[in-house]
Amino acid sequence: MKKRNQIAEKYKWNFESYYKSDDDWQKAYNSYSSNISQIKKYDGFLHNKKKLLDCFRDMENLNLELEALYIYAHCNSDVDIANTKYQAMYNKIREKATEQSVITSFIQPQLSRLDNKYLENLLQDKDFDDFSSYIKDILREKEHTLNENEEELLSKISSFSSNFSQIHSSFENADLKFKDILDKNGKKHKMNQSQASIYLRSEDYVLRENAYKELQGAYARYNNFLTVNYLGSVKKDVFYAKSRKFSSALEGALFYEQIEPELYQNLIKNVEENLSLNHKYFQLKKKLINLKTIKLSDIYYNPIKLNLKFTYEKAFNYVCGALKILGKDYVDFLTNMFEKRMIDVFPNENKRGGAYQTMATKKNPLVLTNFVGNYNDVSTLAHELGHAMHSVYSDRAQSPANSQYTIFLAEIASTVNEILLNDYFLSSAKTKKEKIFYLNEFLFDFYATVFRQTMFANFEFIIHSKVEKNEELSSKILNETYLNLVKKYFGSKVKILKEVQYEWSRIPHFYTSFYVYKYATGIISAINIVENLKSNKITVEDYKKFLSSGCTDTPTNLLKIVKVNYDSEEPFKVAFKYVENKIKEFEKNIKN
Repeated sequence: MKKRNQIAEKYKWNFESYYKSDDDWQKAYNSYSSNISQIKKYDGFLHNKKKLLDCFRDMENLNLELEALYIYAHCNSDVDIANTKYQAMYNKIREKATEQSVITSFIQPQLSRLDNKYLENLLQDKDFDDFSSYIKDILREKEHTLNENEEELLSKISSFSSNFSQIHSSFENADLKFKDILDKNGKKHKMNQSQASIYLRSEDYVLRENAYKELQGAYARYNNFLTVNYLGSVKKDVFYAKSRKFSSALEGALFYEQIEPELYQNLIKNVEENLSLNHKYFQLKKKLINLKTIKLSDIYYNPIKLNLKFTYEKAFNYVCGALKILGKDYVDFLTNMFEKRMIDVFPNENKRGGAYQTMATKKNPLVLTNFVGNYNDVSTLAHELGHAMHSVYSDRAQSPANSQYTIFLAEIASTVNEILLNDYFLSSAKTKKEKIFYLNEFLFDFYATVFRQTMFANFEFIIHSKVEKNEELSSKILNETYLNLVKKYFGSKVKILKEVQYEWSRIPHFYTSFYVYKYATGIISAINIVENLKSNKITVEDYKKFLSSGCTDTPTNLLKIVKVNYDSEEPFKVAFKYVENKIKEFEKNIKN
């Protein structure tokens, strides 16, 4: 693998919209650090309209600088994890972010004590328009805001309450060891997390099964430790929820994104009513692989191989071609991202794996990929560019405070792009083999994003509910709960390997409670938007209005702009009908 200095500059990030040099970052850091404490001058004066407006503006400036400082250090660290300079900068700014959180913890409780009429009048005052979403949140969150001492205490507790997640991450990355595994010829293979992903996609069914068993089995060897750590995290969630007077951890987690618990439950209900589609897909997958019995270890394997190898430039052109439906200005900005080096493209030694998009307010978006030239890399590029465009449209249209769309909406624009790209390739497929390949890519992604993530969401709900009811919990109960869900979601046609019962302990997202359901609602919403665009139920301008809306209304109300209404069952019906049609097309091509 190439070293960082061997990658051509045109494929590396240009940080000039952030800071021109590390020295500029340090100067900005020094200035920011000296300004944090200045916010205390507003302590006790928020009832004064002018001082409150000044406080909001000063907080906005602090947050803008914090974002830019954080992203510059974080991104530079990610492209070369071995670079201790950027690690130190990243740690410094994280510490300052915690300091700012503690210093400013007086603001919300003091605002919450103000008369509702005073706050409602602020919403009618044009001077406060840029902060309307924040004021609305204060009004809405009043009953869940504690007094100043309690808020400061919770703020301090939060600095170490994430330790459960950090313990899990440290264990996985530093302490977890895997045993060697055998292939069908008895040859030994070294095993680790990244290799497991490769082995699970191997043509060798023995290697696949052994990799699957060892992947889960390694965690089984630490089952009691991982149970204690996870239950500690769940108890932390319940503690915070009770501290803030929520009826449950689920309500507490969803409240701050303005999502009702009924939507969460409705997702689980609708997914479980359509599990037959998941079962049907894996029956067809068994036929495609030509197996008498399909096991959990076989589901990642795709026997259809296309000789696809994309250059980065060619991949970018395919993405732009697929997204032409979204308008010239959309594609023009993508081209600008390409030309202005807002994308860090290729893997290099010590570069963080995977892909993501990040953006400081009023700065350029930054996309990280590890592009090697396969179809998945093209799809990942389209996905991350969707995140970038959602951020750009919102950032351009709204004030900083009003531009921060919730995570409930965050996976929608990215998934719209993926679906359009898959349709683009499918529509131009010339052979049955190509059609099967692209259909399988979509259907497996739907399984992984809707059925699998909803199964995770169901597990989280069950375990949190048991803790809230003070029911007895143990590693045995967690394992059995997860195993029963796997059996239900996969059905009788897939052979369940007993090692899957430990899989729950591998999932890092469980340490950010009630998060994963948003992946499922994200693709369900995206399918509805694509279908509505194609049927002219909405226009491209409607879609851009949605992308530009930030947090100016509740997430479910903003989705109504693009005719996705979660007050009804319709979004689920549309999505599962779309998938049913894809499965029929998949079956037709396999049989012919």
